[in-house]
Order: sequence, then structure tokens, then C-alpha cells
Amino acid sequence: MWFFYFLLPILGLLRISLATSLSATLELQDEVIERSMGYTKEPSRLVMYVQTFKTPLGEPLSLLPLLQYDTKVTHIILASMHLHDEPGEIRLNDDPFDAPTWDTIWEEVKTLQMNGVKVMGLLGGSAAGTFKHLNGTEREFYSYYHPLLTLLQRYNLDGLDVDVEENVDINVPLRLINALRRDMGPNFIITMSPLASALTSQLGQNLSGFSYFELDAFATVPGSEEKLISWYNGMFYGAYARGPPVFQSIVEAGWDPERIVMGVLDCSNDGQPNGFVRIGKLQDTIRGLRGMYSGFGGVAGWEYHDAGMSDGDVYEPWSWVKRVGEALFDDLPAGYVGKQEL
Repeated sequence: MWFFYFLLPILGLLRISLATSLSATLELQDEVIERSMGYTKEPSRLVMYVQTFKTPLGEPLSLLPLLQYDTKVTHIILASMHLHDEPGEIRLNDDPFDAPTWDTIWEEVKTLQMNGVKVMGLLGGSAAGTFKHLNGTEREFYSYYHPLLTLLQRYNLDGLDVDVEENVDINVPLRLINALRRDMGPNFIITMSPLASALTSQLGQNLSGFSYFELDAFATVPGSEEKLISWYNGMFYGAYARGPPVFQSIVEAGWDPERIVMGVLDCSNDGQPNGFVRIGKLQDTIRGLRGMYSGFGGVAGWEYHDAGMSDGDVYEPWSWVKRVGEALFDDLPAGYVGKQEL
């Protein structure tokens, strides 16, 4: 997904301690969901993107430590799903969904879901081409859409992050989102991942070629104000605007803070170096946003496999997630009002 992935040098001080088993008495975060203002209202979300499924030493990456170490992760998004030229040829990164390389991941997905974590897929991303296949006639659209729908159902994914990083007409995501809602129902999560600047104004810097303001206005359940897009995982990093001032600008532009999740880099190797913020300052920023907005939408980290590597020489990606979870869910000091900036 989000732009650039640079090859991580193998560090001699890496300590690999991935767990292979789970405690039978995992304590899960309480989740309260209610209908409010036309969309699903939830506690703040802690979202982790996973695109690289190996550790920096080339070993298989397990997602189960996210449970074992009580990170409070709420959503995991598997990236990236691509529609190829031949209808029905859909790959997760370089391999079909049923390739042996994914067997362990699909088993872990079941475990995560059994323990309350929502697991979604990401469609599109920085590799352009997927959405051109959804921009044809009705017949052409469904020749690509129906196989996608089948995969979402077969692998029991809880939602889809529609990541449009190519210029397309607004009708492309709108048709896809409407079809997903019709076929997957109201409990299926639909999110999008624009640049944060694309949410600050109609003229904000944008990779998608359409206005997210207009899309959100159109993407409603017919005859109601219920939103089809659950929330937006905004990219608050890189050469683009980021931090509390931008979050405030987004809210002032009319977005509900509960529907805006702040996407950040969890390692400087995962994007432009000036886009990375060390964990201590990030925690202060999260607490500051919580102090400003009681309905702060949450945080999304890109990407899990090397999370925290720029904060120390110990390889424990779940530790970075846990520290974000502490800032996001632990009680704030009385009267806390944060003024930090990324």
C-alpha cells in the first residue's frame, strides 16, 4: 500500500522471539458498538496493516503475538489485493489466495477473529491497475467484481480497505462500495485510505482523482443518511500534511473525528524518512488528539513486519503496537490537553 517500501538491512542485534502458542485465557478488549449518526460508532480503532509476511531475517511472520501480548489491536488489514488483467485472477501480493504460502496466515486469521480482532483486506494500493478493471460496462465490472466477492466470502474477511492511488472517476469507487454493501451486508466494514490532505478541502492534495467530500456525500444507503464508508485511514505522513493541526483542519472541514483514523509509519524504512515519528512523541500526539476530541477515530500503523525497528535494535513489532494501544486506550491524566505536533 502506502507508497514506498525500502529493503530493510539485516541487523546483527536482532532478537527474534516470536511466540508460537497462545494463552487459553486471553483477556479481550471490551467492544461497544451502537448505531449513531448514520454509521457504526465504535471505540477508537487500533489498525495494523500487514503487507510483508516475513521478518527482517526472512522467517515467516506470525500475527499471533498481537494477541498474546495484549496489544489491544482492533483491526488487521492484509495488503495488498490486486485485480489482474484476466478476470478472476486476484492475488494477495504476488500469490493467489489459495497458494500454500498463505496457509498459516489463514489459520491465524481465524484465531484473530475468534478473539475479537477484525481482519480485512486492502484492495489496490500504490501498484496501479486494479481500479481500471472496475471502470468498464456493467458486464465488464461484474466479470472482475464477482470473483472478488467470492474471495471475500470464502476467506471470511470482515471488510475491505479500498485504497485508490490512481486517477479514476468517482463512479468507480462508488459502484464498488454500493455493490459490496448490497452483497456483504451492513456488518461488512468498508474503509478508504486517502492522503490526509485530501480530507482537508476539496482542493487538497489527492492521489485518487476524485473528491472524497463528494464521494462521502453520495455513498449513503438509499433513502437514508447512513454512510457506506465506515471510516477513513488517512495518510498523515511523508511529504504530506500530518499531525494534530491537520486533524483539526479535517474536522473543521466537516468530517466527524470518529470517522478519521490517523495513519502513521511505524518504521522509517516504510516511507519517506521525514514521515516517521518516534514512539514517545507519537504517544504524546495520540494523547493530545484524545484530549482534543473525545471521539478520536484511532491510529493505523504501516506496516507491522518492522514496527518499532527505528525506535530500537530489538525486534518486537508487537511492542510498538502495544505502546500505541496504551496511548490510545489507557486513561488520560485528569484535565489532560495535548498540544503536541507530529
